Amino acid sequence: MDPLYFKEFNAHFDPNRARLNLRCGGKVRIVSGVETGQLAGSMGTLEAVAKYAVDSGSQSVMISNYLLNGPGHGDNAKIVFRDPKEIRQILDDLRIVVPTISAHCAAYAHLSAKWGPEFADKFVPPAVLARGAAYVESWSEEYLIGVLETGTTAGIHIFGWFWGLWGNPVLHSGYPWIFGWDTMMSAGLERFTSVTAKVRARANQLGAYLAHELHPGTGAICSRDFGLLLMATDYDKSLCVWGDPSHCWAGENWTRRFTSPIVAPRVVGSHVKNFKYLDGASTLMISEDWLQRGHQFCGHGEGEVNLESYAKMLLAIGVGERFCAIQGGDIMPLFSEAEDSILPLTAPSPDLLGACSSGIEWVNEHLAGMSLTSATFTDAMAKV
Repeated sequence: MDPLYFKEFNAHFDPNRARLNLRCGGKVRIVSGVETGQLAGSMGTLEAVAKYAVDSGSQSVMISNYLLNGPGHGDNAKIVFRDPKEIRQILDDLRIVVPTISAHCAAYAHLSAKWGPEFADKFVPPAVLARGAAYVESWSEEYLIGVLETGTTAGIHIFGWFWGLWGNPVLHSGYPWIFGWDTMMSAGLERFTSVTAKVRARANQLGAYLAHELHPGTGAICSRDFGLLLMATDYDKSLCVWGDPSHCWAGENWTRRFTSPIVAPRVVGSHVKNFKYLDGASTLMISEDWLQRGHQFCGHGEGEVNLESYAKMLLAIGVGERFCAIQGGDIMPLFSEAEDSILPLTAPSPDLLGACSSGIEWVNEHLAGMSLTSATFTDAMAKV
């Protein structure tokens, strides 16, 4: 069967309509960045997180949306953001280049809260959760629009994203074995289109790009799932992909996923992250004990993914050009997300390693400075 044929729509995916056609027209080089989501909880403020990132050698940051919240946010369900000018000043003072924003968790809650409070309770204020699923959904819509408005006013136009559970959770389990789920699929995709309509419309008005990270248990687990969302929204320009090769462990390897005609034209940036297998353990086990899981996150240089080859692939499929066309300039940060099943996130003392700073150092040593060639070695030989 044609791999671009989608039974769910009785139609063929159109690669031509998937293209964003964004080009910066110049040389693009890679610099180091860091995902700040894990640091936000312990360090608390954008100032503290950004300073830690720069002190660790990072030139850019992917800012957790929670670091954008202002004083009093969440009190009696209020939505409050910091002044975009203040955010911009903090970044400029530290000489942070082309930052992005991570709204992964907030976006996940928006679509997922319908299925129970446990899908949103870590991601929205208690006063919001207490008012029930319908309120969480409407509040999250307003909050996400606020994140887009705050970010774009501060000059940031790429937003890391998790589309949440648009359908019954069984559909997103990775193995929807319940029989006769075509109706659930149809209703779910209709829900996705309607519930996300205001957020997508505002993103398009603002020139914002919502980059979904293909990830187990979200609204798109693999490249084909992302194709469903594109088709359901009539190939909405705002729907993009955020690269992360550490989630390619269930049959679709990173090369296949990110060079797919469904995904390749929509990738606008990426994490740097790696994983390894624990021999003999299931990657699907129902356990939060990461030391025992079959799939474990690890240091950048030790896992299944050759991250140097991965970075070259990103340049080859045009990610750097799309990033620079959106954000401006001639550099694309690759954002280290150093989740490690063994090492602590930050160094507990000066003589011990922390995964975060070690990850930034690895990116600087192995990936920073890469750029895309404009000619092959045979072109040079032909001139001899």
